[in-house]
Amino acid sequence: MNSKSKINFNDLTFARLYYFAFMGGWGFILPFMNLFYISLGLNGKQIGFISSTSAIVGMVVSPLWVSEVKRRPQARRILQVALILGAIGYYILGLQNYFPFILLVVFLHSLAASGIAPLADSMAVTVAQESGNGYGSVRAWGSLGWIVCLLSSGKLVAQFGFIAGFSGICLMWLIAAGLIFFIKPHYFSSPQISDQPKPNVRAALQFIWQDKVLLGFALALVAIGFLNNGVLQFENVFLAELGASKQIISVAGVLSAVVELPFMIYSDRIMRRVGPHRLLLLAVGITLFQRLAVLILPFISTIMVIRFVGGVAFSFYTISFIGLISSRTQSTETGTILALFSVTIAGLVNIIAAPVSGAIFDLIGARWLYALSASGYLIGVLCLWWTRPTVPLEERAQLIDTIR
Repeated sequence: MNSKSKINFNDLTFARLYYFAFMGGWGFILPFMNLFYISLGLNGKQIGFISSTSAIVGMVVSPLWVSEVKRRPQARRILQVALILGAIGYYILGLQNYFPFILLVVFLHSLAASGIAPLADSMAVTVAQESGNGYGSVRAWGSLGWIVCLLSSGKLVAQFGFIAGFSGICLMWLIAAGLIFFIKPHYFSSPQISDQPKPNVRAALQFIWQDKVLLGFALALVAIGFLNNGVLQFENVFLAELGASKQIISVAGVLSAVVELPFMIYSDRIMRRVGPHRLLLLAVGITLFQRLAVLILPFISTIMVIRFVGGVAFSFYTISFIGLISSRTQSTETGTILALFSVTIAGLVNIIAAPVSGAIFDLIGARWLYALSASGYLIGVLCLWWTRPTVPLEERAQLIDTIR
């Protein structure tokens, strides 16, 4: 093994460990977050308002955060600071029991943490490519971390309360911040070449507007994000209403991740054969049928089976999401456009969708949220189909230059 291969291998190893800690940390608390809010006596509208607060901050801050950070040689250090602040923020959130204080903590936490995921994804794509692997080989470690942490959190939350989950994610994010020390700094920043434009939000938005495929994907995300919001917020609450214990809810969260472990890697191979857009269309179509299944058969067993099968769709979606954007952008702009798609669009939708979904949940319950979700995925399928790419990927580089 030559020196360069050894360096890439070491970076790949620590990138995988970083995803294990970073995404695994979410497994400690995300499945129980809304249950935590409900335990404090908050209603659906208040929970939706909390989600909207986070979305508004992320919508504005994330693309600016990423585009500015990636220009700087200290990008790795900035990401570490953001992870530490995010870890502390989660722990402080777990100590709150008063609605206005919760809003304040969520607001401050979002300021620090909204750019972490897109910047990490941009790093992972570059590390994986330079080491001769796909993004899925890194992202699969996030699913493994989710499994380990979620299985642990179910028992800990049941025994010690929700603060155990908040403590768990705090610890894991601090570990993630430490692991970043072992990944080379250049993977986190975008060194500028004289004939390449500097990454900025305005140029990224113009690029998306002129790219039919990315524009169609954005429209699909708006429809899915708005109409699927209720299921994302309240599916675990629905499980609890159906009689599921915290341990069952933690197992339900693990079922998808178990399937993701092999399929995250396998999805890389499928994407090379069929292309990211076709794989994305397949993922959205499978999820449409998942939502219809729970609507027709609203039982714990149905949700458990769907969660298991859903690991395939989620793997396809995650890999094709990153693959589609990476294949249609230059490296200097990938991080900014990832932030726009993964945070800003979601934030714009969440501002309205979260409180509306909370009100619908209060009014008619969780089951009919699946009907809304199914209609969103149907619209998403149509948007993706109508804007499917007609230019082969090998001609994409020439098209980018023409658009510019």
